[in-house]
Amino acid sequence: MTKFFARLALVASVSAGSLAAQTALPPVTNDTVDRRTSAEIEKQAAELLKIAKEKPDGMGGVTLERYPGHLTMLTVRTKSGGGEMHKHFNDFFIVISGEANVLTGGTIPDAKEGANGEVRGSSVVGGVDHLIRKGDVLHISPGINHQTTVKPGTVFTYYVIKVEEPKS
Repeated sequence: MTKFFARLALVASVSAGSLAAQTALPPVTNDTVDRRTSAEIEKQAAELLKIAKEKPDGMGGVTLERYPGHLTMLTVRTKSGGGEMHKHFNDFFIVISGEANVLTGGTIPDAKEGANGEVRGSSVVGGVDHLIRKGDVLHISPGINHQTTVKPGTVFTYYVIKVEEPKS
């Protein structure tokens, strides 16, 4: 009888292990973990603000990290940007401070296509307004025209995650 219970316990433990293996998430294969504190972001944003104030387009930005399939950026605007569209990238805006209006859709009347499907122009005409403020998150899919506008005399700071569309 003892052998029976020993075999039963062995079968139960193997079955439980097999079930756990089927339902467990795959192991993480990326050993990179990046952390940015709010203090680090604020310090870098202050430096970018100095740059934005000196540039005619009123923008200071930096690519923070590049990963397979996506990258992160920090951007500060003191003036409105032009129209843009990314054929192959999703944009996620995470507002750090200030507020802006992001106009999506519509048309870019003077659109010029650059490398990798990046389109730029002076503005977006028509479309839908999205007012975003500190703490808000906005997702813009590939192929969507958009323009970020800020009120004169204000500062808009946002963290951007650009995610490349999967290649088929």
